[in-house]
Amino acid sequence: MASFDLTETARSLLTMEANTIVRENMTGEPMPPLPHALLDIAGDYANLLCTIGVDLPAYFATPYPDPGTFDPGLVDNAGSVSNLTVCVDTFDRLRWAAKHALGNRSPRITPAKRVLLDRIVNNCDAIKEMFKGFGPSLDQFKDKSRAELVAMTIHRNSYAIPVDDLIQLQKMWDIGTEVIVAQTIVHITGDVTTRVQSGLGQSGSEALFAIHRQSIDVSVACWRYLLDVIREIAGTTIQALIGRPR
Repeated sequence: MASFDLTETARSLLTMEANTIVRENMTGEPMPPLPHALLDIAGDYANLLCTIGVDLPAYFATPYPDPGTFDPGLVDNAGSVSNLTVCVDTFDRLRWAAKHALGNRSPRITPAKRVLLDRIVNNCDAIKEMFKGFGPSLDQFKDKSRAELVAMTIHRNSYAIPVDDLIQLQKMWDIGTEVIVAQTIVHITGDVTTRVQSGLGQSGSEALFAIHRQSIDVSVACWRYLLDVIREIAGTTIQALIGRPR
């Protein structure tokens, strides 16, 4: 269950973002309950860090060394970690592992990988802030591993989370460590920003651009509908915020 702040929700609708990602396969599954989603996000980040040679087990050793002075560098055949749990500590360790990797000059850290490492650092910081606002209803999941969560019966109405946090986590879960090949951001003021990978300027990318344009059309239509709904529900306060006359 999500706690609902209509003003904050309206503020989050001031921009609309459409991302296009190319991948070989997909499951099509919806985001699972929050504790599982958090471990999914952490697992994606851990897997990426291991693939580029981050000695992740060293970051998850006990006791945890001072991250400001600890940097094991990159290693060959980096091991994975199996003790990820739903807690701030998990995302703090992943954050520092990605931060140190960003400072490494190894050719393994390509420009594309640096973008993903930046995403990990920023998203881990955001999740750490979310934990500060999580209410008592989420205490039942704190410090739980995947195996412990699987042994539980988790009902979505058994916990509450701010809707803005839920929206942000949904995006993190959806995108994971995927490479975004095209992105368009539409502002309520009418400004539009589109970013594409340089390789998409070559012949043969027309179909991908067509898909991206279609996604934008669908997103904008849904966005306008949501703005109209919130305007009708909230009245003049939200109208002033989103700048649309009644």
